[in-house]
Amino acid sequence: MAIEISNISYIIFDLGGVIIDLDVDASYRAFAEISSKPFEQVKAMAAEAEFFQKYERGEIDDPTFRAHLREELEYTGAEELLDEAWNAMLGPIAQERFEKLDQLAKDYDLFIMSNTNEIHTKRFLNIARYTSPDKGFHDYFKEVYLSQEVGARKPEPQAWQVILNDHQLEASKGLFIDDNASNIEAAEKLGLKVYHNQSVNDWMKLFCLVLK
Repeated sequence: MAIEISNISYIIFDLGGVIIDLDVDASYRAFAEISSKPFEQVKAMAAEAEFFQKYERGEIDDPTFRAHLREELEYTGAEELLDEAWNAMLGPIAQERFEKLDQLAKDYDLFIMSNTNEIHTKRFLNIARYTSPDKGFHDYFKEVYLSQEVGARKPEPQAWQVILNDHQLEASKGLFIDDNASNIEAAEKLGLKVYHNQSVNDWMKLFCLVLK
């Protein structure tokens, strides 16, 4: 995917599948293991049930989200196992990604815009501390925007617009990196330059080529 980034001044990163390894099916498998539901049924439920998106917008809290999960999965076990299954999709953050962010921060303002939720946020911050114990996750970015705090989730335009408004940014001066094609399409319609991250480290290779 050829993109022109010579005139960009800021970069908006997705989190899962870009900064942190992500395997959504791992959570569906974990839900299947702790419930009576087969994997395909769990996956279909996650795609159709509105409470997942409401949770990502911050419209429902952790206990309400767990209650919905229990009902859908017919699960009556420990809360800790439910959270562990939900967090199973979150993998490691490779050290070289933090190193690349440090390098890019010398030339660009860096932001995060992630569709996430409170349970996942606690987990990925712990993962980040493990990889980067001497520098906090938020310190790698000018600002971190999380869907449950913003009240909007990608591909809703407000998910990006809040960043542009908060920092008086021109869309044409920004690059958005995400692993989801629908999010890429929506950001491009707003005027952002975009890069569809097919594999988690692809964006790093992109900047290796640009920075040499």
